[in-house]
Amino acid sequence: MYFPYLHGMQKEMLALRQSVPLLAADACVQPVIEPVRHVLASLTHTLQACEDEGLPVWMVVNPMLQEFDGVGAAPALSWGRHLMASIQPRKHLCPTLLLHGGVTLEVVRLFAQSFAGQVVGVVMAEEPPSLMHLYDALKGLHVGRVFLKSGPCSTALRERLAPVPVVWVEPLDASMPEALKRVGLGGFLQERRFFSDAVSRYREVGGPGFSDYTCLPSLPYPGSGPTGCFHLSFHQIGGPMDRALCLEFFVAERQFPPQRLAEARFVRALQQFHQALDRRDACFGPTEAVRRFVACHIRGVPPTQALARQWQLMHHLELVSGLLSGRFPPR
Repeated sequence: MYFPYLHGMQKEMLALRQSVPLLAADACVQPVIEPVRHVLASLTHTLQACEDEGLPVWMVVNPMLQEFDGVGAAPALSWGRHLMASIQPRKHLCPTLLLHGGVTLEVVRLFAQSFAGQVVGVVMAEEPPSLMHLYDALKGLHVGRVFLKSGPCSTALRERLAPVPVVWVEPLDASMPEALKRVGLGGFLQERRFFSDAVSRYREVGGPGFSDYTCLPSLPYPGSGPTGCFHLSFHQIGGPMDRALCLEFFVAERQFPPQRLAEARFVRALQQFHQALDRRDACFGPTEAVRRFVACHIRGVPPTQALARQWQLMHHLELVSGLLSGRFPPR
């Protein structure tokens, strides 16, 4: 099972919402969402879509990042309780408590009272030993998963939390290499980078699943990001990285008039992407997002940078889901 860790940003929610029917049918992906924005509209619509399609979601109800920074654990939980109450019915959304140094026993008890009788999740944002007194206050609840953000699970902690499955949220690097951001005149650069082998490895080691921050950075982009480029995940076939998930970056050179620089570079990047689809050592799907990128290449009209990032996540979720369900690579 794959547990992609998302931050409730609009591009993430749009990508997830458009992927819900397929992800629910494959039954191999269960998103974890820790919001960084107060705004409820896009998040609520996405959660309702997941509930309607039967896609399990682990929803952090007391977030602490960005707009929730400094709010306090109790007000954040009130926000999360209001959010969960707006989704009806609620059979597939799992309220998830984020444990960190700012959480009090009173907050934990209020969470337990609010969601008694439901499957709940726990995210440990710091080293587990300092949080175990808070976790112990959840006795009596049906804890379905514990997610660790501070590092992999030790044998002692796994035994301590048994029989609850423990999943490490692996902080993988999905950022664009600095060298590609500085591409100058007269050259087109592509870079392929190993991302993760958990898609094939987690079953071999008998784990309950794997988690990471997807093909997007572990924190939301501070700005619009570099223009005229994009990257996509692919499944390596053969070679030293056989069966691993890799990233390929497509970046065009800066040789066009400034007024059409980003669009022209993106068109060039789409050309290189289209050629990469013919490689026999890589499986890009085909996913719905790949089809959309190809359509842009055929029309010669690139998507906006925001839309490209949304499609990147759509592609990543569908590709991993397809790999786990056996739909990819195509037979």
